[in-house]
Amino acid sequence: MVVSLIFILAWLVKRFNPKLPAMGKDIELISSAPVSSQSRLSLVRVAGKDLLIGITPTNITLLKDFDAPVVDRANVKGQADLAEQFKKLLRSNSGDDKSSEKSDA
Repeated sequence: MVVSLIFILAWLVKRFNPKLPAMGKDIELISSAPVSSQSRLSLVRVAGKDLLIGITPTNITLLKDFDAPVVDRANVKGQADLAEQFKKLLRSNSGDDKSSEKSDA
C-alpha cells in the first residue's frame, strides 16, 4: 500500500507540476569526435548557441562559443539515415539471392 502511494504521488507531481524541466530538452549534442583514447571534442547546442567543448576524464573545457548555429541539423545525416542504408543493403542482398537462385534453375 505504501509503495503504491509513492507511485501515485510521483505521478501526481509529474502530471501537475509544469515547473519541472524536461531532461535534456534544452541541450543537444550536435557532433562529437575523439581526439585520443580518453578525450574528445564535442559540439553542443544550448539555448540556440553552439559550444565547442573539450572533454577529458578529469576536465571539461569550453574552447569556443558561437552565437549562430555552426552546423545545420537538416544537412547532418543521423542514425535514421544509417538505418535506411542498412535496409537498402539488405534489400539488394535479398534481390541478389533471388536472381542467383533463378540462374541456377
